[in-house]
Amino acid sequence: MLPGYTEDLAHASTAVDEPTRETAATEPLTERAVQAQVASVARAARAQSSNGGVLQVVHGAKRVGWAAYELQRNAAHLVQGVAKPPYVTTGPLDSLESRKLAEGVQYQVLYDRSALALPPQLDITTKLVAQGEQARVIHVAPTKLIMVDNEIALMPLTVSENTVESAVVVRSSAMLAALGRIFEDMWRFAAPFTAAQDLSGQEMQPTEEERWILSLLASGATDDTIGRLMGFSARTAHRRVRELIARLGVETRFQAGMQAVKLGWL
Repeated sequence: MLPGYTEDLAHASTAVDEPTRETAATEPLTERAVQAQVASVARAARAQSSNGGVLQVVHGAKRVGWAAYELQRNAAHLVQGVAKPPYVTTGPLDSLESRKLAEGVQYQVLYDRSALALPPQLDITTKLVAQGEQARVIHVAPTKLIMVDNEIALMPLTVSENTVESAVVVRSSAMLAALGRIFEDMWRFAAPFTAAQDLSGQEMQPTEEERWILSLLASGATDDTIGRLMGFSARTAHRRVRELIARLGVETRFQAGMQAVKLGWL
């Protein structure tokens, strides 16, 4: 689900300001570089909003909400998004996603961990995942984002405590390719969200020893370090780490730490 953009869509306007142009690099990104790259996109849109090009700046929460709705309504194959607060009215986008999923449009959504903090949001995400949404969880997402069919994207420019005040529409360009690379890098390292997983069963709860191992994993410790601190050999530490990764249903050490946080194990 891609909430947080809508505010009274029935009264929204489609008016936008003049587009602008800016390029961006697409080299492999670290987590810090992801945030820097996103910030550079926002700065470019602010600084050059009067020069012709591939960017359009949308002002006002209602217009931003309408843009988010229209982008998804016109999706033919793929919607990729990053969901994080602030949220306003999400009902129209939730219903729209359900319809688009039924039409065969693929959704890949990254959720900032804070986005799933409230039970209603967790329930909505679980329902959408059951309908076919591919969802993953990231500890801290650098920005909200909607990208449709690898052809057009929408990301915030200015955000207040409760709403998105302005956003930029990015069309096919080097900048859009950079946003796509940012999303792919975040997606690769995020922890899977599993709707059908029983998180309350006692058999799923880690032992105190496993909690310590997961804490060390989340801090970036190597197998050698984990073994030394836990009193294991490096070989035993490696085996225990691989067992925990498999048990959590993830693929990497980073994802294991993220999934453990998501499940409340840490």
